[in-house]
Amino acid sequence: MRIFWLPFVIALLINVAVDYYIYRKLTTLRRVGNALSQLHIVLAAVAHITMIAALLQPVFSHDYTWQDMTTVMKVIWFYAMFYVPKVLWALLYQLSRPHSLPRWLRVSAKAVALVVAMVAFCAMWKGYFVTPYQCEVTTTVFESKRLPAGFDGYRICHISDMHLGTYDNDTTFIAQCIDTINALQPDVIMFTGDLVSRTTDEAYAFTPQLSRLKARDGVIAVLGNHDYDFYTTLNDEQKKEDHQELCNLIKEVGWRLLGNENMMLHRGGDSIAVVGTENYSRGHMPNHCDYKKALHGVYGNKTYTILLQHNPQLWYDEVLGFSFTDLTLSGHTHAMQCKLRFFGTTVSPAALFYDQWGGFYNALGQAIYVNTGLGMVGVPARIGATPEITLITLKTMAR
Repeated sequence: MRIFWLPFVIALLINVAVDYYIYRKLTTLRRVGNALSQLHIVLAAVAHITMIAALLQPVFSHDYTWQDMTTVMKVIWFYAMFYVPKVLWALLYQLSRPHSLPRWLRVSAKAVALVVAMVAFCAMWKGYFVTPYQCEVTTTVFESKRLPAGFDGYRICHISDMHLGTYDNDTTFIAQCIDTINALQPDVIMFTGDLVSRTTDEAYAFTPQLSRLKARDGVIAVLGNHDYDFYTTLNDEQKKEDHQELCNLIKEVGWRLLGNENMMLHRGGDSIAVVGTENYSRGHMPNHCDYKKALHGVYGNKTYTILLQHNPQLWYDEVLGFSFTDLTLSGHTHAMQCKLRFFGTTVSPAALFYDQWGGFYNALGQAIYVNTGLGMVGVPARIGATPEITLITLKTMAR
């Protein structure tokens, strides 16, 4: 686990300052002020020490596992769950400080500070305990003049980013998602990568559930960036062995794994191509994608084509305007596990890093759908960005 110390040190110093500010406020309370201020200092000290101990664990541990990483991320989230509201309250409370303000305005500012802090705490609490297990089915229609008539009404269930290590071998949520998918009775299920977060052993407990996924044309899958070499303590040979083990597991549960290759789906006398590419990267991670190789044998603009690629950046870099791929399915972004709606507009911090981060995007007669995933990576929480199962119905547009 790579730790960026500077942000944590800055956050820790800010939180200590806020705790001291709250301590000073509590001491001014009559009767209970001393007791509350002392209790606050004890709880704050425990929180800070626990946080520091969690951050130091991967530094001094010689057998650090993905379960240990999950535990550390949980500690970080619980620490943030209490300190983000505290910091927001302290900052907004300052608006009530100028004595030149009318009394009603100062009281209102204090009330706003308290409400914002409470909302932040509730959102983070829900983001950990509730939202990650509220899987939603998104239904959408994609129309195209190029779609063969035999595939009119064809239903694709698109899923992505399971990150099975998230669940500590508890299969309950994944089993519920699979029940939901099977109940949709799709024609095909397409998975766009990141089955695990670090190593193949995360998936062992889930193989009976994964093998239950059923569709008329089966399950077609590609790999994501986490399906390669995210366990940094393994040597190169061990990484290769683990990667091959994951590929074997995917095939053993009955999924068709595409690695820079394509296959055809048939309905009567009509056919469409499904092109599957390995994970694409712009350079900060290894690039395993060979889009041209994957297209080999697909006859240009004569064949309706669906591309499966984990990283949506490939669509902008190499697909849009450069090929005849009609529909691209991707994941990867998770909407950064934070998606908020304001007056009919959906916003996410993922928009700062990805031009296409969630949902449908159309340009130049080509489209991409970015699924926000089922599992989690990094912080074990989702703020508004519920786990997603996408049901896409293909429709033939009149020529």
